[in-house]
Amino acid sequence: MEGIAVGVFGSDAETKSAFAASVAKKSEAEGMAVYTRTEGGRCYSLLDATDFPEKVQGYSRIASMVDHALYLYPKSGRLTAPDGELALLVAAFGLSGTLEVFDGSSTPEAARSSLRGTAVAGFDVEERQISSAAIDLGRASPRGDFLRSGALIYMDRAFTVKGVGTVALGFVLSGEVSIHDQLRLVPGAAGLRADVKGIQVNDVDFDSAGRGIRVGLSLRGVEPKDLDRCHWLDDGSLTLADEVTFDFVKSSFYKPEVAPRDLHLQLPGEMAPARITAAGGPRLRAKLPWPVPVWDGMRAAVIDLNGGALRVAGGATCKL
Repeated sequence: MEGIAVGVFGSDAETKSAFAASVAKKSEAEGMAVYTRTEGGRCYSLLDATDFPEKVQGYSRIASMVDHALYLYPKSGRLTAPDGELALLVAAFGLSGTLEVFDGSSTPEAARSSLRGTAVAGFDVEERQISSAAIDLGRASPRGDFLRSGALIYMDRAFTVKGVGTVALGFVLSGEVSIHDQLRLVPGAAGLRADVKGIQVNDVDFDSAGRGIRVGLSLRGVEPKDLDRCHWLDDGSLTLADEVTFDFVKSSFYKPEVAPRDLHLQLPGEMAPARITAAGGPRLRAKLPWPVPVWDGMRAAVIDLNGGALRVAGGATCKL
């Protein structure tokens, strides 16, 4: 089973909630809101960060994982600073997407014009009523910068279920996870492995799950405390490094220099503190506090949590 992860990017909580609830079923609300929809035999997960604009971390994590962006144009017809920040975050990860315009609040031409200079201005526009259950997700396709082989799961929650044992929730970012797989904890104690004894997707049991699916994994051989500082599970095939070199494209409205500085690097799923330095030519280097999975062409973003109205410094393409 494979799926598509879709980010719902918008600055107005009421608009986002009304839109997402009209097109999908809410399945989770803790941490980030997760809505699911099955269409044409494919499972779609719609993800929303409920703590924006106070915090950018939730949307940064979502942008790092999703295949497609739904950018919600403000119902007021006027862009705010948070709307601009979201447009730059979507661009930092090179996401494709759709510009959603609600209830005649703008014309496609005016909406695109107000977003001139951002990648969102080039998105297809969908004009719709906010309460409509109809939506075209057929244009969303798997992201090209994720690996096609080598199982990698970003894990955002782990806990104990009575009668089941240790359960981890997360997203399959690449490859496929199957029952009886032995997964490495990243970061984690050397040699420690988690045995997959069960997989659930939307409370239904499966033997395997592929890229783009939100999964619940029942694990043998580890306790929740073993997963406290673990962010990913992989099949052992990915390269791990605590130093990442990358090509950097600075956000068009971010003025400060990024090197040498202590900032954050948004990796697929997890944000890590990073010491950013020059690596020669246009490349930069990030020194991280623990090993992370990395591959050539992996997308990341440099985030300045103290950046005020603009916390997205720019996008990164990692190099091995």
